[in-house]
Amino acid sequence: MNEVKFLRDQIETTFKGDSWHGPSLMKTLEGVDLEQASARPLGERHTIWELVDHTTFWLEAILDSLKDKAMPDPPMEVNWPRMGSTEEHWSQSLRRLEAAVNMVLDELAGWSNEDLERTVPGKDYTFKQMLHGAVHHNLYHAGQIAILKRKV
Repeated sequence: MNEVKFLRDQIETTFKGDSWHGPSLMKTLEGVDLEQASARPLGERHTIWELVDHTTFWLEAILDSLKDKAMPDPPMEVNWPRMGSTEEHWSQSLRRLEAAVNMVLDELAGWSNEDLERTVPGKDYTFKQMLHGAVHHNLYHAGQIAILKRKV
C-alpha cells in the first residue's frame, strides 16, 4: 500500500472532499460570512475565524517541515493569531487556508513511503505521525466550526 498516497487522500478528503464522516472542513465553512466568522456565541471560546487561522498556521508549519525546516514551538499569539476585521480579511484567511493545504498536497506528491519514516526536524516523531495528526487536527476543528456555525 502506498502510504503517501493514502495520507494525501486523507488530507484532501477531510479538507475539501466527500468524506464518510460528514462534511469536510471547506464544506463546513461554506456560506460563513464576516459576522459568523467573528462571532463568539460560546463566550470566550475561539471564533470560526480564529480556528481557520490556527489551522492555517499549522498547515504552513507542516509545509515548512516537509521542506526540512524545524517545527515551531510558537507562543500563543502566533499559534492563535488575531483575526482581521473586514470581509476582505476574512476572504484572505480562507484563501490562505486553501493555499496551505494545496501546497502540502503538492509537496507530498514527490514523497515516498520511506520519507514518511524520517523524523520531523526538531521533533521526536515521524512525518507519518505528523501527517496523520494533520488529518485529525483538520477534522477536530471542522467539528468545532460546525458547532459554532449552528450557534450564530
